[in-house]
Amino acid sequence: MMPETRMAVIAISFAAGILAAAYMPVMVWLAVAVGAVAFAMGFMTGPKRAVICVTAVVFALGGARYANSREVPSDDVSRIGTRVFEFRGLVASDPETTADRVRVTCRVDSVKIGGRWKRASGRVLVNLYQNNDSPPPRLEYGDRIRVAAPAYPPRDPTNPGQFSWKDYLARQGIYSCAYVRSSDQVEVLAGNRGNALVRAALAAKDWIAGSIERISPKREASVIIGMVLGTYSYLPAETFKNFGRTGTLHLLAASGYNCFILLFLATPVLKLMRVTPKWRSCIILGLLFMYLLMVGAKPSLLRASIMSSLWLIGPLLRRVPNTRNLFFTAGLIVLAMGPEYLFDVGFQLSFLAVWALIYSAPIIEAALQAARPVKQDRKIKTGVLRVVGRFVSREAAAAGVATVTVTLFTAPVVACCFNYFSLVSIPANMALAIGVPVIFAVGIAAPVAAMLGPVGTAIGWIGGVVTHAMLGIVNYLGAWEHASVPVASPGSLAILGYYLMLYSALCYARSKFVKR
Repeated sequence: MMPETRMAVIAISFAAGILAAAYMPVMVWLAVAVGAVAFAMGFMTGPKRAVICVTAVVFALGGARYANSREVPSDDVSRIGTRVFEFRGLVASDPETTADRVRVTCRVDSVKIGGRWKRASGRVLVNLYQNNDSPPPRLEYGDRIRVAAPAYPPRDPTNPGQFSWKDYLARQGIYSCAYVRSSDQVEVLAGNRGNALVRAALAAKDWIAGSIERISPKREASVIIGMVLGTYSYLPAETFKNFGRTGTLHLLAASGYNCFILLFLATPVLKLMRVTPKWRSCIILGLLFMYLLMVGAKPSLLRASIMSSLWLIGPLLRRVPNTRNLFFTAGLIVLAMGPEYLFDVGFQLSFLAVWALIYSAPIIEAALQAARPVKQDRKIKTGVLRVVGRFVSREAAAAGVATVTVTLFTAPVVACCFNYFSLVSIPANMALAIGVPVIFAVGIAAPVAAMLGPVGTAIGWIGGVVTHAMLGIVNYLGAWEHASVPVASPGSLAILGYYLMLYSALCYARSKFVKR
């Protein structure tokens, strides 16, 4: 088998083991794995025997990894939550501020039961409600706090098929929540024991956000911060709604596109500084790692960081990177780190979108090339306007192909998880694709630009103009009455049938238009 085929079989087998462990009793999926090995050893020979045995072992490892991840320690605060009315621990996340509350994750180390403090573990999502009469204390990552509030388990959705906040938190290892409505319920204790590297990354995050706010108009700054740091908390409610209706909300989420732009911007700068390829790769790896710490280890960003890192490491090890191999390797690593990510919509959309670009985008491009009329040979005229025009048309065509391809692959998941389908997603994404790198570059350069006086003002003005234009497009298209339409969640068989038809259509197009 080709290297990417071998890695695909391993990654898919691991994911299949996770699925089996999630929906089958442990003895059933273990019996399947053992039966496959016994069948291969008894009736197969040569490479086929090795393939089946390896596949079965990896399948069992996936199931075992998922089963282990679902085990909650006996001293976890969720197991004694009904008796806990006060707990102490470390702020383990960057505080997330919304209109009515501040949300932090507390890593618990002790709980108070019956007037005595006892050791405990686990994480609690603490919601500190904004109250003008009694505002909550300002918390930062690494603060040690005492919370005088009961810990309770998050609730299941009331209707089948609804988003499950309980499952979402469980994928992050959080099984308890707490509500704080008065400042005297939270006390910041002495000591700061957070990870120094994480503190530095979060300080850099606040520095970048503050710099963007200094050089950009307030309305546009919220969008720039959202795109650079992958957060929705700075966005006005109406803007957030219109991004959702136009199918462009993914542009405000930390994803692989952010990593790509970071590589795209950092590489030429380091080349101009005459940094050697070896050290250039090391510096970019460091930037990717710090960016991951800043915005959080979301599944889509984990996937992109792993693929980008492996791509950079390959030449250092005298290996030629293979995109498909990297794709499946990244999937295996992400699932090994957190098998519950397989059920996360961010993981599903991220991997579907990237596979669409890897597998089907070249097929669609080949079909368009074949449909394009053949032009007679003639002398190509040069000129600034012609060069710019060709560049813009080429980028617009590439953005169009990418948007159509990704939409085809992700539409069933979007419909299933969000119960809507955007009718303006393709034109909206095409219109915004060119502006995103400009906004990202302005945001990353903001800390330096804020110290350059008029130059920084000019950079902020450029970012503001581009952002204003993007907001105009989003708000215009999002205001349409039928910009998005509600849809019922399709069933499993319907989704499977859709992907089978899509695969058949792509196979036909590949056989007809792609040259071997």
